[in-house]
Amino acid sequence: MNKYLIPFLSILLIGCKGSKEDKTAYFGGKIINPKSDFVVLYNNDDVLDSIKLTEENTFTGKLEAIKAGLYYFKHGPEHQFVYLEPKDSLLLRLNTWDFDESLVFSGSHADRNNILIETFLQNEIDHRKFYKYYSLSAEKFKAKIDSTKTKKLKILEEYKMANEDASDDFLNILDIALTYPLYTKLENFVIDNSLKKSPEVLNNDFLTHRKIIDINKDSLMFFTPYRDYVYANLYSEVYQKKIKKDSDEFTISLLRDIDSKIHSPQLKNKILRRETIRHFYNKSSCQINKEAFNTFLSLSSNNEDKEIISKLLEDVKLVKSKHKIPSFTVMGANGSMEAIEKLIKGKKTVIYFRNKIHSSDDWVASRINYLINKNPDTQFLVININEEKNEFVKQLDIKHQYYLNQGSKAHSFLTSKFPRVILVNNKGIVENAFGALSSDKIEKQITDL
Repeated sequence: MNKYLIPFLSILLIGCKGSKEDKTAYFGGKIINPKSDFVVLYNNDDVLDSIKLTEENTFTGKLEAIKAGLYYFKHGPEHQFVYLEPKDSLLLRLNTWDFDESLVFSGSHADRNNILIETFLQNEIDHRKFYKYYSLSAEKFKAKIDSTKTKKLKILEEYKMANEDASDDFLNILDIALTYPLYTKLENFVIDNSLKKSPEVLNNDFLTHRKIIDINKDSLMFFTPYRDYVYANLYSEVYQKKIKKDSDEFTISLLRDIDSKIHSPQLKNKILRRETIRHFYNKSSCQINKEAFNTFLSLSSNNEDKEIISKLLEDVKLVKSKHKIPSFTVMGANGSMEAIEKLIKGKKTVIYFRNKIHSSDDWVASRINYLINKNPDTQFLVININEEKNEFVKQLDIKHQYYLNQGSKAHSFLTSKFPRVILVNNKGIVENAFGALSSDKIEKQITDL
């Protein structure tokens, strides 16, 4: 690694010399087997810098007004976290074929970022190891958590001793990275237990972690260990009420709990929108329960979100199951305009209207290719709704891909710009007017066409 990074680091360090008041930070490195031309650095959900790769696949970003804190960078479909401070010169090296496992940092304060990625990788191992423990009694499961937590806290203390200048803010981030995945497992145990025919009665000690955790730190909701815990906590509370999973009553109860437990209006609105949409898509059906959506509309204070959800509800109504699919046109990769009736004539067809904002190329290719292989007698059409002819998925055969021309009548039932799946039988009759490619129900729905 050094032969790649030491000369590059020298350039950065020379560039950092100057006034003692200069707080400029530098973030750079080398990407092996790049997936795109850019590395994008984010502060929470806001783009801080978009850094173009050189011909040698290196990049250098100059950050002039950065504050000490947690950030994340994204390259291709994957991302990872970095902790940066003013005057830092931080470098990374990674191979996209093994993104997380190959990621190594060097330069100023590299140790703190290396321990974050090491913690992430260990959490992945722990996650797999704990699968078999969910069948244990609550007492034995808690003992497994406690013994693992002791090891995690030892890592934290050893880091403190070796890095006496480490800020309280970073130590808090490291503490969350080390321990919150364990608290998430406790909440998941509550969920699993509540689904049993004869749930075990949990004693008061099982959930003592709730007393020390604040689930209202909206500045940390982009950090996976923290976000995962918040959602696990919200869900476990609803599962304990013995409401049927994926029912409208479950959705309503969850939305009301979000409203009562999340205090930040911005964070509350974000979670309300996410869970309303998520539960609708999980059903993979055009059937609408107005009470669940009305609950969202009454609790959210974000007018833009309300408008989008209202558009989604109207979109659902405009294509009806057990009716012929509405007429509309699409554009092929060669620029030819095709009528949907001609493309689907006599064929069982899965039509996926795709918005690139909501799904990566890699995920779409993986999902569609899997479904194509599983259903060789069914036609699959992936239609880009953004009117962009150059946004085809490289890993997917071009014969399956189309985009909507500006005048296509399909825009009338895609006003929300959310993706949707329409399943059509070989007679051109819609069997499902609003399916979800991400739903676990979609496979059987396609098989039953």
